[in-house]
Amino acid sequence: MDEARPDAPRAVTVGVGVCALDEAEALPRLLRRVLDRVAHEDTADRVVVADGGSSDSTRDVARAYGATVLEVPRGRGVQLGAAARELVAGGAPDVLLFLHADSVPAPAALAALRRAFAGGIEAAGLRQRIMAQGPAMRLVERAADARVRRGMVYGDSGLALTPAAYARAGGFPALPLFEDVALSKALRRSGVRVVLLDDAVLETSARRWEREGFLRCTLRNWMLRSLYEIGVPPERLARRYRPHTNP
Repeated sequence: MDEARPDAPRAVTVGVGVCALDEAEALPRLLRRVLDRVAHEDTADRVVVADGGSSDSTRDVARAYGATVLEVPRGRGVQLGAAARELVAGGAPDVLLFLHADSVPAPAALAALRRAFAGGIEAAGLRQRIMAQGPAMRLVERAADARVRRGMVYGDSGLALTPAAYARAGGFPALPLFEDVALSKALRRSGVRVVLLDDAVLETSARRWEREGFLRCTLRNWMLRSLYEIGVPPERLARRYRPHTNP
């Protein structure tokens, strides 16, 4: 009689939540990548796209690629919170990964994320790679990675965390802007350590810098964050952070 073999370790499951608004052009690249059924370990087990009232074909595109689509009020905190609730209600994956529609995990990124969470971490950000040339963009990338090491994960760095850590921090607040900052601070207060996954790269669009100009866009972002930190309501600040589709 053969000896009983120990059970193989259970694979870490990954659920991806995406906030979208008029992203029919950007979504296919992201969804092709995270829902590629050929590379099983390097893809997501489920994707939820929370649409904030798109006027284009965003919802149809998401459904065509196999994502679950939610129609929710506009606002990144509201949208990502709804995506998180849907992912947890559908079976609570081991890892929740939150992405913007124009940020795409590079090849091997999700496999690296699975390995890291199998090792017992609770929260992480991915290493940012902006899809544009130039030393200014490399400086922005280094600043983003340094923020993650300090526990501050902006949306374009891709926040990944366990459902337990997400619940302990209270989830995304219903804010139109800086929902990522608020959740990062809540994670810190709840004792969750955020790590930077050096071998998991997130390719982020440079469209805002290209449209607005590097200096103007960067200074605007710094100003908005400073105003948020001194207590200006995010609802007021969101009026200065235009959707990418606006002229």
